[in-house]
Amino acid sequence: MSLSTENIRNERVSEVRGAGVRGSLDYSSMTPLFVLMDVALILALSVIVAFLSTGQETASFEFTQPLGIGVLAAVAFVLIATSQGLYKPWRMVRVVEEARAAVINWIFAILVVATVIFCLKVGDNTSRLATGLFAVLGFVTIPVSRWALGMWLRRAIETGAVRGRPSLLIGDLDELDKVVPNHVLVRLGLDEVRRFSLSARGSAGASGGLTPEDIDSLKNALQFARQNRIEEIILAMPWSDIERLDAVRARLRSVPLPVKLLPDEAVNELLDAPRVDFGSSIAIEVQRAPLSRLELAQKRVLDIAIASVAIMLLLPLFAIIAACIKLDSRGPVIFRQRRNGFGGREFTIYKFRSMTVMEDGGKVVQAQRNDRRVTRVGRFLRASSLDELPQVLNVLFGQMSIVGPRPHAIAHDDEYSKLIAGYAFRHHVKPGITGWAQVQGLRGETRELELMERRIEMDLWYINNWSVWLDLKIVLRTFIEVLRKEAY
Repeated sequence: MSLSTENIRNERVSEVRGAGVRGSLDYSSMTPLFVLMDVALILALSVIVAFLSTGQETASFEFTQPLGIGVLAAVAFVLIATSQGLYKPWRMVRVVEEARAAVINWIFAILVVATVIFCLKVGDNTSRLATGLFAVLGFVTIPVSRWALGMWLRRAIETGAVRGRPSLLIGDLDELDKVVPNHVLVRLGLDEVRRFSLSARGSAGASGGLTPEDIDSLKNALQFARQNRIEEIILAMPWSDIERLDAVRARLRSVPLPVKLLPDEAVNELLDAPRVDFGSSIAIEVQRAPLSRLELAQKRVLDIAIASVAIMLLLPLFAIIAACIKLDSRGPVIFRQRRNGFGGREFTIYKFRSMTVMEDGGKVVQAQRNDRRVTRVGRFLRASSLDELPQVLNVLFGQMSIVGPRPHAIAHDDEYSKLIAGYAFRHHVKPGITGWAQVQGLRGETRELELMERRIEMDLWYINNWSVWLDLKIVLRTFIEVLRKEAY
């Protein structure tokens, strides 16, 4: 990059910043602003819906109860969103992710409201119509509001209407070229005022790899920082050039300003992974740990809700299937088999019996196409996956989840754990009635080792990318997959 080109870029950065100073908003105010907007929207929605559903006059309308429900829902929603970091500006501009997360968080907020109403035994005094409308309309208004606010914030950042702490960029030309001012503002809350470039990496220098030109550039940067009330300095340099980096840091110690080092190209992909505290330092989580307590609670609430509704709706179907199995062949209605669950702990899985055998030993033969062991009723049950329905009991007992890696017979676990690397990692979550591998078409028999390897690859991807939204997506896609492809 030539000196004139660098000057032009610095002028453009200064122009953008200068245009946004007058009447601009502070970056640090974005989080409380979004929190207040969510709280105000939820409170207003609860009161308006309650008023419209009762049809009373304003003078005689009682605001206490809808306000209480609104406050409870708002507190629950904000606490969940805050715990997930959804009010951080760099997350807010991801409008699609924010809207999607708002739907999930609203589900749990409404579950909190319903639980409190049930525990306090105030259900008789609570309008079911108003509460139901409040919950349903929230699924529309809150994600739309979050999407609109995210789009506004993105536009405000682009036009300079939001300002961060004034900062300088210092670094190598090739690294500086990859730094976009708006990204610095969104990720770090820093407003780039000017950037100063150093010579190409590897140039012979007077001290620590720094050339005389580098030293002059650093002097100019320090002088500019003192004269323009700069609050922070950002470095864009290769992490591997420790000697040169130390030389730059040594010269920056003459100003009492914080200095941040941006990730270079070599480590940028790794830093997309979650960061965790590691003593006095940090570590990059390249393999996800088991779900946190909050995530486990969210997943468990979803499991209980779906399994409870399924039990109530499907009881007549259970009775019909049981009668058909008894009339078709001799043997028990329910097939039981030992499987490995969360942490490798053994449990007994329940299925409607679809075969003439009850294998549960050191050798278990997978069902094959046109398998003679499958009964007439069993063939239909397996093709429609209705044989899996009793596993909602395993879900209610806490042994399984609605969504997760499908549990295999213990004999198969022992076999595949020796053949496939990472097989045991699938036990980091509870096994599921359906899973990511199943909705990707990997259902039924795995005659070849390659098919099982692909299934395990899908299971591991699910564990490392789990979210409540992903679970809901898999549940919906399961219905489509069952209709599209038959098992045997």
